[in-house]
Amino acid sequence: MNPAKVWDHLLRLAKPKSRLLGVRYHAHNLPTRINPKQVLCAHIELENTGFETWQLHHPAGNNVDLFVRWDAAAAATFSLPRAAVHPGERVTLHFPLRAPASVGKHVLEVNLVKQEVAFFSDCGSPALRRSIEVGTGTPTANSELYDFAARVNPWYYQPTQGVDGSNGGEPAFPLFISRASGCHIWDLMGRQYLDYVMGWGCALLGYAPAAVQRAIAAELESAAVLPFPHPREMQVARTLTEDIPCAEMVVFGKNGSDVCTVAARLARVFTGRRTLLFCGYHGWQDWWIEQLGFAATGVPEHPQRLIHRFRFNDLADFRRLFEEHRGDLAGVILEPAGPVEGVQGPSYDADAGFLSAIGDLTREAGGLLIYDEIMTGFRYPGGSVQAATGVVPDLACLGKALGGGLSLSALVGRARIMERSMGSTSYGPTFKGEVYPFAAACAALEIYRTEQVAESVWRFGQRLQKGIISLVSEHRVAATSVGPPFRTALAFTEPSPERLRLKRTLYQQELLRAGVNTYNGFMLPSYVHDEAALQATLAAVDRALRKIAAAERSNDFERHIEIPLL
Repeated sequence: MNPAKVWDHLLRLAKPKSRLLGVRYHAHNLPTRINPKQVLCAHIELENTGFETWQLHHPAGNNVDLFVRWDAAAAATFSLPRAAVHPGERVTLHFPLRAPASVGKHVLEVNLVKQEVAFFSDCGSPALRRSIEVGTGTPTANSELYDFAARVNPWYYQPTQGVDGSNGGEPAFPLFISRASGCHIWDLMGRQYLDYVMGWGCALLGYAPAAVQRAIAAELESAAVLPFPHPREMQVARTLTEDIPCAEMVVFGKNGSDVCTVAARLARVFTGRRTLLFCGYHGWQDWWIEQLGFAATGVPEHPQRLIHRFRFNDLADFRRLFEEHRGDLAGVILEPAGPVEGVQGPSYDADAGFLSAIGDLTREAGGLLIYDEIMTGFRYPGGSVQAATGVVPDLACLGKALGGGLSLSALVGRARIMERSMGSTSYGPTFKGEVYPFAAACAALEIYRTEQVAESVWRFGQRLQKGIISLVSEHRVAATSVGPPFRTALAFTEPSPERLRLKRTLYQQELLRAGVNTYNGFMLPSYVHDEAALQATLAAVDRALRKIAAAERSNDFERHIEIPLL
């Protein structure tokens, strides 16, 4: 809901309460001066002085939130960092503070609100007000662009939520990327970062590899989208049918979500059944996210759930669901190696025995076995999990690295399934035959065939994990590196969810400050990460772990954190 509408609504509802709701504001870092449109990480310590527990997720929606206003105008609302704050307890809340655009004196007001009930200031606890001077400094290119993005197009990955400088004022964190090459990216300020997000996994060969760039350039005299197929499309299809064990026929898409959706439809059309069992992440389209419910997705719910999650490498958990749904089982779809169950893990490698067992059970019941190899395709030793293990599915989804950095995905599978059922899936994206990604894929597939790309990535990932585990031991930080070598993360052993967020945030912050970019700690090594990259990465991890160990010893994480909590 729009913050201004929330404010107006709450003003109508708010009535003075007893001391049920009370807050005292303690230590904070709210500035007295700030630049126009600047975003900094503010933190404030709050004490619950009332008789009612503050809840992050109240069953009736009466959550307690931090409410920020500039000059009496609603600016933003921020959630508590933990599930409950009981009377007498304190909590520190970190949030991005965006400065007004106009120069001069402004009044910042920080208040607590129990949603749909009352502001705490109406219950005897005055809001915290601070006069702040917005100076005459010229907004940076980062702050100008972020200000526009926050108003018009805010739906993208932004780990620092607009904070691009440290509390000391020096530039420290990227907000936008101007270019990328190899395993490096550069932000608008010209700062270079060693990257481990790698185009969300599509840049397995590195950013802008020369062979791929040349292949794209060779096709640029032609239009990108044609009324008939281009020969490059058939060339890619031929290579896939030769190199992927289950591939007898191919259909293309642009994103992994496209082909995972087609796979789900094919399984249902081919079997005449509705239920799917799954393990992993299979995109953002309706069939998969319906499990999250209407309120979280806008996707209508079925009277009876049609998809059910089982735990990876847990045959007993799979059998439990299998026995319950075998009569309506259309298929089983899973990431066959390293499915992510959160940045803290677990994340396990492929187990041929597990894959073979679920394949046998699925086919015995008349369903289809589907591998989601969007991430593992061309990245796993042997080029795919099915090639490495010998356990071959009926259908497989490929993407990420397939296009050599451009947008291309593919569903490959048995001819008897695709010939019979593809025409009943109503699948026909306009851009699935775009020429340039096929040209890029031809070049990339040739490299995958002739060079040890996956094996190189695996070896690098093993050395990276070994180095991180050694540093963890050296600094006596309770953590370890989890996941197969092609996709790793640092998992902290920390029972407190609030303290875990502090550690994860400080880790991400210090890696960025040292010039290493990860996805909330996840690292995807590429073919171009070399010895120099390894040593630079371990130096950055060393610095980050050193800072975490120091913060833990002195129990003052808040003093070190300069970005909003992850």
